Amino acid sequence: MNIKDKIKKNGQKVYYASVYLGVDQLTGKKARTTVTATTKKGVKTKARDVINAFAANGYTVKDKPTITTYKELVKVWWDSYKNTVKPNTRQSMEGLVRVHLLPVFGDYKLSKLTTPIIQHQVNKWADKANTEQKGAFTNYSLLHNMNKRILKYGVSLQVIPHNPANDVIVPRKRQKEKTTVKYLGNKELKQFLDYLDTLDQSNYENLFDVVLYKTLLATGCRISEALALEWSDIDLDNGIISINKTLNRYQEINSPKSSAGYRDIPIDNATLLMLKQYKNRQQVQSWQLGRSETVVFSVFTEKYAYSCNLRRRLDKHFKAAGVTNVSFHGFRHTHTTMMLYAQASPKDVQYRLGHSSLMMTENVYWHTNQENAKKAVSNYETAINSL
Repeated sequence: MNIKDKIKKNGQKVYYASVYLGVDQLTGKKARTTVTATTKKGVKTKARDVINAFAANGYTVKDKPTITTYKELVKVWWDSYKNTVKPNTRQSMEGLVRVHLLPVFGDYKLSKLTTPIIQHQVNKWADKANTEQKGAFTNYSLLHNMNKRILKYGVSLQVIPHNPANDVIVPRKRQKEKTTVKYLGNKELKQFLDYLDTLDQSNYENLFDVVLYKTLLATGCRISEALALEWSDIDLDNGIISINKTLNRYQEINSPKSSAGYRDIPIDNATLLMLKQYKNRQQVQSWQLGRSETVVFSVFTEKYAYSCNLRRRLDKHFKAAGVTNVSFHGFRHTHTTMMLYAQASPKDVQYRLGHSSLMMTENVYWHTNQENAKKAVSNYETAINSL
């Protein structure tokens, strides 16, 4: 090591040397630095210190992120995770992490976060879920999986040697009765449709609502899919509605929930005629405002209608009609129930709904299977009695 000296502006004499640290493991380049001291011995001491520091840093001069606590790991993990999911999922996951994971694990040093600690917390979530059966913690298996994913990221960053959540045993969820699907039965559906016919459809807002509700009933599509529809998605010649996008809570267009969400839904002649007449009316309305319209369910004041505003109107219509408030999703359930009661193929219904698996369709609409089973018994009795 060649130690040199120089005189500073204040007249003080100092010694300095260029120190070769080694080959940087991250860049592959030779790493050097300069040390300065008031004595040659001091230069040698500093040279030894910077070489040791280089080795301790993993043989690199690049700064390595310091992650010691769970909270710090979550911050780094979130920066990489947030852009891999759709906005609706991103908001849901952010809430789960902020409300449920950080309060219990956030202050832990990663070196102290052990399997027994995590197991104890998962047990608490499970006990609370199985007794109260409400709140986000009822999905304690999801909370555990999120926590495991975060810690797995810590392993990949080499800030922890192994994932302590891997050995946690998730308690079995207590079985509860199937949730009753809300839908309009034949009597209430007729009552609601009769009510819609009494509305003054010369009022554009009423026309908008009627067409939206009847389209949802005729197709079984989600409200987020209906509000994203453009006229180019509807084949008015052949009566087919193409579902290829969805509107998220930020009023942005996303792709469907899954590949099964892309589908072409045939519609009946009455619905087709209604949409044609509605399109003509919408064009007149938009021309009066000095514009043209491409979105099917446009309210003109913004590109896409806000479902929260439409939901308040729907609540009023349900109340005025004197029927059960089944929400927008209830139209989807009503459509499906009618299709299954009419002996439509479950596979065809699965396609119309955009479900990724037939099991999903059957699990949600188990009540129709029960009713059809009763019909089958009745048919058997009729056949036996006619012998």
